[in-house]
Amino acid sequence: MLRATRLWDGDPVRWSRRARYTAGEVDGRRLLGYADEAGIDATRGTETLAELVLAVDTWRWAGVPFRLRSGKALAGRRKEAVITFRQPPRVPTGLTGYEQPDRLRIGFGSDRLGLDVNINGPGNPLELDQVHLVADFGPGELPPYGEVLRGAFDGDPTLSVRGDTAEDCWRIVEPVLDAWRAGKVPLQEYPAGSQGLNESLLAPAPGGVI
Repeated sequence: MLRATRLWDGDPVRWSRRARYTAGEVDGRRLLGYADEAGIDATRGTETLAELVLAVDTWRWAGVPFRLRSGKALAGRRKEAVITFRQPPRVPTGLTGYEQPDRLRIGFGSDRLGLDVNINGPGNPLELDQVHLVADFGPGELPPYGEVLRGAFDGDPTLSVRGDTAEDCWRIVEPVLDAWRAGKVPLQEYPAGSQGLNESLLAPAPGGVI
């Protein structure tokens, strides 16, 4: 999978962005802007939010964008994979309410599985509403790092990263880092406690993983 992964369109300027937070409030706590914190060298241009869009050149995932996004000082902690399904090319005449696509949400810490799906409920059968189905998973026998250590002791490589895996990960992001270091991708800003940058800026064609 990783050997078939590359930056979308091979263009790090168009399909990546970076930013750092300015002063704001997170969970009732006032934060200075990152560049104003003690000991931070603002001239280094260190980002606190990174985003890029990847493609996987296999028959199963051809044409599906994978968007990776991580940031600090955002509104609420979210660790999840979101699969956004393509909307149907057409719906029956008279059917309304399909403005939002169906999504599968896989949460990490806490482990949660959610499904946002459009269905017709009580009332007019031609009016769709999006419902949110959620299931929480109980804790495992060990905390996450304990699971990793147990796998190492038992010789189970499932939760470990091999050397060639790490090399491919660096190969994927290297063009992005080079473009950032060269100043080709501007360092944007977002207020602490906000949702970060406008999520629609990098959205490719519908149907992909966020």
